[in-house]
Amino acid sequence: MHDSHFMNMPTPEQYAFFAQIADLAFVNPFSREREQTDWQILNLNPKATSFTERRKLLVAKLDWHFQELTRQNRFDIRQYHGKTQDIMRLAWLVHVFYSYQDRFNEYIKTQQQAGDKALELPFALDILDQFEHSGFSRQQATHFIALLFQLQRAFTFIDDAVSGTSEAIFELRKRLWNNIFTFNPEWYLNYLCNRMEDFSLLLLGETGTGKSLVAKAIGCSGYIPFDATSRRFVESFTASFKAINLSQFSTGVLESELFGHKKGAFTGAIDNHPGLFSKCSRHGSVFIDEIGDIEIPIQVKLLNVLQDRCYSPVGSQEQHRFEGRVISATNRPLEQLMETGQFRADFYYRLCSDVITMPSLRQRISENRTELRELIAGLLQRVIESPDEDLIDRIDARIHKVVAKDYHWPGNVRELEQCIRRICLTGTYQGQTLTAEKQANNAIFQADAKGNYLSAQQLLQTYCRFLYDQHHSFETVARIANLDRRTVKKYIDLEAFRS
Repeated sequence: MHDSHFMNMPTPEQYAFFAQIADLAFVNPFSREREQTDWQILNLNPKATSFTERRKLLVAKLDWHFQELTRQNRFDIRQYHGKTQDIMRLAWLVHVFYSYQDRFNEYIKTQQQAGDKALELPFALDILDQFEHSGFSRQQATHFIALLFQLQRAFTFIDDAVSGTSEAIFELRKRLWNNIFTFNPEWYLNYLCNRMEDFSLLLLGETGTGKSLVAKAIGCSGYIPFDATSRRFVESFTASFKAINLSQFSTGVLESELFGHKKGAFTGAIDNHPGLFSKCSRHGSVFIDEIGDIEIPIQVKLLNVLQDRCYSPVGSQEQHRFEGRVISATNRPLEQLMETGQFRADFYYRLCSDVITMPSLRQRISENRTELRELIAGLLQRVIESPDEDLIDRIDARIHKVVAKDYHWPGNVRELEQCIRRICLTGTYQGQTLTAEKQANNAIFQADAKGNYLSAQQLLQTYCRFLYDQHHSFETVARIANLDRRTVKKYIDLEAFRS
């Protein structure tokens, strides 16, 4: 027991402040509630400060209060007990997080450049010493370092993947944060931070809405333990995310890509092949894109993996265990597919611990007209390094001039990016209008100048070409049109030649 003479007990005013900071630790940083909490703590007018300014003021106030508290002696969590200890622990964690936030950011960038080999945390000794000198055990220190790093990764990756100020985007960022830390972060902290593998995520939305970007942001934001001895996290967050697009593979190849195969399992299997699930660690996530396109037999096998966490490589009876998290996505209407028997309901209910629908560009622009300009600014950086405001304004003005105000943007953000590129090259952009779509659909059924109509085979060729232009995969076209892959390839080649 510590002598009370040497204890740094907070005054009632300090206690009230630290209690506010402790509550702040559990508030979603992308929520309106977080903004309001910041303003209350700082006693500021909501319109007076930006996010960056609020953070600087909050850090300064937090530093000042801890300096006042520890004026006589250093902070030691063991001095406090019960509810006071809980509050001081959380306030101290927020303080440490802000102290190292910039260095965590730099480490994230360095690790991204290095790739899948986990790098040493440059400030590991400093932060370990700070925790241990403050009365935390080595086990507690390593756990909290892993948690603080996860918090910074999640904020960084969500903020990078989802830009915009429309209400739909505002809500999306909140949902993504809650998907990582749950709606009650206290539960996450105490029970779930290392047990999220059972919580699957299904992303729905039109093509081009950013499902893959969001999946990667979530997949790279999981909890990864920190090893104090090596001063490294047990794996790089870049290695913790594994992805596959199901539409790229035929059914036979797909099974091998998902579950792996044993040497000699089939003709051409000259070596053992690791599948998607074997490449994923217990701290990682697998992203299965175009989940709505797979056939029933593969659905059954994936369902077994999700239910029992076990699978066998093709040609092997050996059982392997999958311990990661599953993120899936589709632009297809799963409810309709379930009604027609093309998608198993039990499989769907294993995929949907959480379901997030990505907002379309139409919705975002309708909610906030400035959303388009903000997206242009972000997308233009992929074309021109550090574009100035004048260029952004000129591109924005040009798009508003050549694209109809009520244009439906069927390709969403992906189409907008190509629109920007075409504007840069040609100064104009002709989008796909709904009227043009209807005319194109009707045109194939009209007779030509000589009164000739397309034959059934020619219609099928045209249909296959249409599907191929949408999905860029012979296998996907074959599944949708219920044709052999070789027939599809022949029809597409013939249609291309006829064109």
